[in-house]
Amino acid sequence: MKLYSELAEYYFTIEEASRKFSEEILFLRDTFKRHKIHTVLDIGCGTGEHIKELQGMGFKPLGVDGSPRMLEIAKARFPHCQFELGKMEAYVAKQPVDAVICLYGTFNYLINDDLVQNFLRNCYKNLKQAGLLVLEIWNADPIHRIKRKPITTVSNVRQGATSIRRNRGFRLTRADDVAIVEVNYVYNLNQKDLKDKHTMRVFHFPQVRNFLDDNKFDVLHVYSNYDGEKYIKTGARMLIVAKKRS
Repeated sequence: MKLYSELAEYYFTIEEASRKFSEEILFLRDTFKRHKIHTVLDIGCGTGEHIKELQGMGFKPLGVDGSPRMLEIAKARFPHCQFELGKMEAYVAKQPVDAVICLYGTFNYLINDDLVQNFLRNCYKNLKQAGLLVLEIWNADPIHRIKRKPITTVSNVRQGATSIRRNRGFRLTRADDVAIVEVNYVYNLNQKDLKDKHTMRVFHFPQVRNFLDDNKFDVLHVYSNYDGEKYIKTGARMLIVAKKRS
């Protein structure tokens, strides 16, 4: 996927256009303080911006990503932070931590049940007793309703001398209990087009709740966004805070 390789140096600038990064950090800070979290594992850390901010707030985070290029940039930008290369469904930490986070729809790359189970099983191993798991997951309900969306412009950003237009469309390619979406992007960088395709799985909340229960996690909260608004079935995402069961 080119977003995580050829476009990695622009990744955060591209993503930030459709996010509220400061709200994400404040949500994590408040959640961690409420549950007395100190050590944090960020699975799918990208180019390390969450790691840098959390460390600056006094937490002890470790970032893990499956893209060597993303980690190369993270380490160059934030040499005082800790990063490791690893597949999200297979990573086992050297020491258990207080919290595991997996944001930006990274969970949605787990496109079959085995990958989901392996990921959650390792999250359980990677957490201390009563540890927290925070997941941001794209919701299947609106995708099932829309089914297909043509490629249109979703953002225009600039990084240095590079102007970047992001165009995105999607189509639902499998619509049973395993809902698979093909997401197509066209990035225009200073008038040069770059095409990218991502295959992702979207989830209904009851599916995720069952996966969590199977792997000994109890759901504490489900939100629609980082403002803490209550989850609604028609919303684009679910933000889940779960606790490792003793």
